Amino acid sequence: MQKSSDNQSHPASDLARCIQSLVNDGRAAISAQPSGMDDADALPIIQQMDGLARDELAIELPALSPASALWAARLFYQLCRFTVCRDIPAEQINLTCGIPCPESRTPDTDWSADLTLRHLPRLFQLAHHFSNADPLVQQIRQIASDWPLSSVGIAGSEKMRLGSFVNHPGLRRLYADRIVAAGDVSRLGDPRIADLLRADLGIHRELAPSIAARLFEPSHDAH
Repeated sequence: MQKSSDNQSHPASDLARCIQSLVNDGRAAISAQPSGMDDADALPIIQQMDGLARDELAIELPALSPASALWAARLFYQLCRFTVCRDIPAEQINLTCGIPCPESRTPDTDWSADLTLRHLPRLFQLAHHFSNADPLVQQIRQIASDWPLSSVGIAGSEKMRLGSFVNHPGLRRLYADRIVAAGDVSRLGDPRIADLLRADLGIHRELAPSIAARLFEPSHDAH
């Protein structure tokens, strides 16, 4: 995470700069001096992120929902700002994190929000480094629980509901792949994901030993 320079040949909103930095460098740029500009200019960059992600994953994915994507991008930007600016009061953090997604949960909304919320695990690590008891850490944990597709690797998330995306083949595949990549055994409780990963690993359990140890232990094989 870095603070961005205000010397831009073309003025852009704080959110647009942040998202563009994610696209270019994989890091969120946070403005030291908030511009106050309308952040609708971030949408074309989010659409660019969507296209890049589709090309990289090469699987069938839901449609982009601009409203959900912008909501998640704004939330992620504020979480980054709260992480850097340690003097922001807990009341403001809680108020910002309490703004709900403007659309009902579907594969479209979960995919669209994931374009930025997929960076939550790294942000959580940074916020947790400062203080485990920080109100921001607790808010990120709650967001991680609410948006499980995007939060693989954040331990301690409970009561995760996968119903909004798990029946979509592409998102189910993406979620399972993230679990293996992160070695996140806490995400193996859903039988649909467990069955998919058993089929993936098969006789090649050495590829993900921690995952395989949980999936193929006698209590799981018996069900």
